[in-house]
Amino acid sequence: MAQAFMKVQLLLLLATAMAISCSNCMRVPEVFVASGSVAVLPCVMSSSTKHSPAVTWKRILESEERTVWRRDKSGLEFRPVGQAPHAHCPHPNFGNSDYSLHIEGTREEDAGMYRCEVEGQIFINVMLHVIKVSYSPAEVFEGDQLTLSCSVTPQPVVMTRKWELNGSPITSYSSIQTYTINKVSQKDAGTWSCLIGNKQTNGKASTSLQVKGILVPRDNLEVVYAELHSSVTLPCIFSSEFLMNSSSWKKVSKTSNLPAMLPSFFNISSKPGVSRCSSVQVDRSAYIESVQDGDEGTYRCSGQVKGENGKRVKVERSIQLVTAQVLSSYRNGKMTLTCRISDTSQVTSYEWIHVEYGVNDTQTFTSVQKTTSKVLSVPKEKHLGEWVCRFFNQQQLLGNVTYHLQMMSGLEGQQKSTSGNKAAMTIGLCFLFLLLVLIMLQLYKNHRRRKMILQYPAMETIVHLAANEREFKERFKVREKTQNGACGEDQKSVSV
Repeated sequence: MAQAFMKVQLLLLLATAMAISCSNCMRVPEVFVASGSVAVLPCVMSSSTKHSPAVTWKRILESEERTVWRRDKSGLEFRPVGQAPHAHCPHPNFGNSDYSLHIEGTREEDAGMYRCEVEGQIFINVMLHVIKVSYSPAEVFEGDQLTLSCSVTPQPVVMTRKWELNGSPITSYSSIQTYTINKVSQKDAGTWSCLIGNKQTNGKASTSLQVKGILVPRDNLEVVYAELHSSVTLPCIFSSEFLMNSSSWKKVSKTSNLPAMLPSFFNISSKPGVSRCSSVQVDRSAYIESVQDGDEGTYRCSGQVKGENGKRVKVERSIQLVTAQVLSSYRNGKMTLTCRISDTSQVTSYEWIHVEYGVNDTQTFTSVQKTTSKVLSVPKEKHLGEWVCRFFNQQQLLGNVTYHLQMMSGLEGQQKSTSGNKAAMTIGLCFLFLLLVLIMLQLYKNHRRRKMILQYPAMETIVHLAANEREFKERFKVREKTQNGACGEDQKSVSV
């Protein structure tokens, strides 16, 4: 009795397995297509025919069959009356025995079972599933609650469902028909895709989500690095729904709740721009012409955007400005460079690059040091040229700052030559001053002597007569000597 019971169970198991395998063999092909796209329902024969056969595509609605597209052997095509011709079979494919049905602009009401008949014989049944992705509310602002929905018509018996944002998977759960974001931000904007599939095939539908508010920057706390005495832009670009004259820039104080004073070179732009989506944007970015020491800190850009239903939402962004510069110092004849950054919370490593300039303005870049240290001891053979300090985080380059050694050396030489010229000029001026003093002293002496003589007129006459007499005597002596010499020559000539 027990053996007979075991045989019955074994037969039931075999029958069940055969039924499952048979159902798998007779499983209807499924096609998943996004709403609004082109659906291709396959109907391809393995053997080609010499003549063009009659082909009919029908849609099965419960127990009713409706002809969607038909073509007889003569080549005449028949379509249902009163319907737009968005379903057809391309004629060029008939030569390859391909009678697949193409449905353009697929709608949810187009979903269901379709049948392909060739020469009056049922060739294949195909199930068309239409995927549609939607979200609510229809107008999305920053901070709103967003609900994404992925519907499949008709619902497959077995399927998997996954979400993607701009090609990156969001979640691995397979049963989430709706995906909810409690507080939406610009990071959630982009292309949302719902992937539907089973062991046979798969499909995908997508929708584009635009979040109204501040488009750039997308993060609430953006960090901008700038070198001292250079220019920098603090971005703040609103969507097209921005209300003019509602934006403002403030610098957050580190010590109080009151706003700090904006830099002297702080300017606000008011130029509209054109986005990649061909919608007008409003640029309210701030521009600092020359970053000074003390300009570092947190700046806040705020404004209002207005929706189609009159809804107004205030949005804001905080942008942190971090300044950088290279400081030099000399100790024991060695030069040391330090990469000074006002906020190093995101910096993980530094790289020092030496730049040499050659002929035709060629540049040679040499990486000298790449460590976590911000200090560099400059080698003696690399005292000239230019040094660049680059700083990184774990993923990317954050910024760089330049130090011109060649320029600084030239300035030092110029200062030395200027100091030498100043010393020579000082010595010359001192010598000229002494000469003027001596001349003035001599003039003073002459003036005093003349003044003393004028006090005694008789003495002046005596001195004048004595001078004239002395001059007369000297002239007489010269004349007498001349005459004596002439007489001597005459006596010699007479004696001969």
